[in-house]
Amino acid sequence: GPAVIQSSTAHAGGRDHVQLDDRLLAAPALVEHAQLRVPAGQVAADAPVVALLEEHFFRQEGNRFSYQNILVAEASAAVVGLVLSFGGRDEARLNAAVGAWLEQEAEDDEWYVDALAVFRDWGRQGIGASLLQRAEQRAREHHYPKIALNVAQDNKPAMDLYARRHYAVTGQTLLYQRPHVRMVKTLENGE
Repeated sequence: GPAVIQSSTAHAGGRDHVQLDDRLLAAPALVEHAQLRVPAGQVAADAPVVALLEEHFFRQEGNRFSYQNILVAEASAAVVGLVLSFGGRDEARLNAAVGAWLEQEAEDDEWYVDALAVFRDWGRQGIGASLLQRAEQRAREHHYPKIALNVAQDNKPAMDLYARRHYAVTGQTLLYQRPHVRMVKTLENGE
């Protein structure tokens, strides 16, 4: 069946419950799928994703890789993709909880998509685009006027996806010693 996007974040007022999938907590299940990729154009095997999976920072609150910042896509009761995003104003605090090796990637006035990944067998089915749309929704909920990401310079399929979703190239940068293209989308309330 189709993948279902579930929030793993807890919201004040109890609107959503923390939903951590056991397979997500058992990180080896994800790590063994080295074919974790981002058909929707993202950065599989980047250092932040590896830290998320191997160091289990997602089990803890208040850091860049916390479950609080993750939305997952599930199909047949299994996690098939995830998006990791957070508010730019929080990045310095979130990074400090992990380590000094993290680079500053977001601006204070933007929501930032740090990682978007879909398991290989589930690629090209709109899951990445749906996860990205949910990240945009979270940005609006937190009153950010724009959403940004960095994509590996050689990842043309990803850049094409983001361009279709109205992300514009605003510059080039080096992140973790790799060339990236910075893309930003201005958010409208109903868009």
